Amino acid sequence: MQINSPDGHLKVTVSDEGGGIAYGVFYQGREILAPSPVGVQLDGVSYGASDQLGRVKSSTIREKFAWRGNKSKIDLRGTKVVIEAKHASGRGWELEFRCFNNGVAWRAVVPGAGEHRVTGERTAWTLPQGTVAWCNPDTLNYEGVYRKHRVNEIPSKEFSRGIGFPITFELAGGFYAALTEAEVMGYSGMTAEATGTWTLKSAFCDDPEGWMMDGDVRTPWRVLLVGDSLDRLVQGSDVVPALCAAPDKALFPKGVRTGWLKPGRCLWQWWAFDNAGTLWEKQHYFVDSAAALNCQYYLVDEGWEHPDQKWSTEGKTAWQRMKELCDYARNKGVDIWIWSGWTHNPKRLWPGLETPEKRETFFKRCQEAGVKGTKIDFMDSESHKMLEFYQDCLRFGAQYKVMVNFHGANKPAGEARTWPNEMTREGIRGLEYNKWDVLPEAHYATLPFTRYLAGHGDFTPTTFQSKNVKGTTVSQQLACAVITSSPILCWADKPEVYLDSPVVDFIRTMPAVWDETRVLAGSRIGELAVLARRSGKSWCVGAVNGGDEQSYTLDLSFLGRGQRMADFVMDTPGEPLKFAVDRGVAVNARTTREIRLSRGGGFVVRIR
Repeated sequence: MQINSPDGHLKVTVSDEGGGIAYGVFYQGREILAPSPVGVQLDGVSYGASDQLGRVKSSTIREKFAWRGNKSKIDLRGTKVVIEAKHASGRGWELEFRCFNNGVAWRAVVPGAGEHRVTGERTAWTLPQGTVAWCNPDTLNYEGVYRKHRVNEIPSKEFSRGIGFPITFELAGGFYAALTEAEVMGYSGMTAEATGTWTLKSAFCDDPEGWMMDGDVRTPWRVLLVGDSLDRLVQGSDVVPALCAAPDKALFPKGVRTGWLKPGRCLWQWWAFDNAGTLWEKQHYFVDSAAALNCQYYLVDEGWEHPDQKWSTEGKTAWQRMKELCDYARNKGVDIWIWSGWTHNPKRLWPGLETPEKRETFFKRCQEAGVKGTKIDFMDSESHKMLEFYQDCLRFGAQYKVMVNFHGANKPAGEARTWPNEMTREGIRGLEYNKWDVLPEAHYATLPFTRYLAGHGDFTPTTFQSKNVKGTTVSQQLACAVITSSPILCWADKPEVYLDSPVVDFIRTMPAVWDETRVLAGSRIGELAVLARRSGKSWCVGAVNGGDEQSYTLDLSFLGRGQRMADFVMDTPGEPLKFAVDRGVAVNARTTREIRLSRGGGFVVRIR
């Protein structure tokens, strides 16, 4: 059978012939995915391996909802197809497809009461010969550097724990695709295994022996995004949240627009100050600095509960001090986020959140103290058990109206659609690595087209310090706040570094969420990323250069009618720590400008 997207450019074929159920994908007449197996291994039975397809139910769907990050709303039309299947044992199950203009997804639904053991899936993907893949080797906390390999040459030793999603593909003819998953809560996180051929196999490296589930077994959505340009690929990432369940209206009556869910800029002290930044005596300074930088939030990182940080003095507990800080900050127009390790650590005096009782107590204390959000760290797994932990934190967070930022975490998979109090998460190799290592120049220009296809990422951008710029320029560092997307935008550097810079007005006004995003022509994975983002009537263009010095011709035709004013922040050739600033330039949709990019350089253009 064949399933078509609403515009007819994406076609899916599904067959139960030739050794099991398989599907293939064609986009604009080109094969993107050769027939590839589907199915789940459950209670010793491999569903999909020797099954027959039965009755088909087809309908049109529309997913329209408010969103945050790359855009302020998602509106997708698609085709929903539910196919009945019967295993050779006689047991029935369903295979569901959803097909949109820039992506297709499927999941298996096996009904049944009681407990079941899931031991894996038949799922695999066969790519056309010659396809190049961008692969993340870190499936522990997804903080790897993406590597570029032909699919049949992905080295198994380098990817011994599998390949982390998303995986982005470059195909012949200028086409792109990406594999990821959606709605993983209640299951286990999937990774991919290289086979030395053009086929990748599914794996579950955090649950190699399987896991138990109760009642009906629904696999997560297995998602393939497609596009004939990087812009189309990035726009197609809307499919990931659109596949997830809508939020509970009792908890989130207006979805992501529910009143207590507020995106914003956030000052963060750990990266620039280490543990000394958590000393009680410095907390008013950081709050005052956050206010001076027009940040809506200040994040108190690890150690605030440790006696060495001197919060517990004068007969007061650390939580009593936290309430004092929240009260002080509120008078400055700043709200507080706090850090917590997920597990108990006696040496570092982390109380931990590893039991439901501890979780509820923690979130209740946050509400009582006036804390608005929490950064939960060091899970380093997406096992079935750990995904239950994530969901439990979001559930308690919703109950006590506390926002959440998961660090030491796996990639997102649309969870923020169902639980919009997840404001951001890490699952990315961010700027913190420049404290002890060096981020490759190409890494910056790779992320918008790989990791960010899965959703928000707490990259913690922008340093202007010479010791931390490391192979980039200060203009590129500012641009990172544009090309990365995190509804809680955590600034990494010292407040005075920003306040004393000639671009402090950009820091003070940088949007944390956008109404529209476009990938501009000339962008190339790992070489150059140029993104234009709109907030209200203003636009911001950010560019990062992943390679050698080059020129880029900025074309502002996306602006539409009318004259506007623009401020340019560019590289100064040979001086990576110096901005070249050109303010108050009249521009319109006919304007073009050639901009010289240093090696590892970048630029930012603010258009109002």
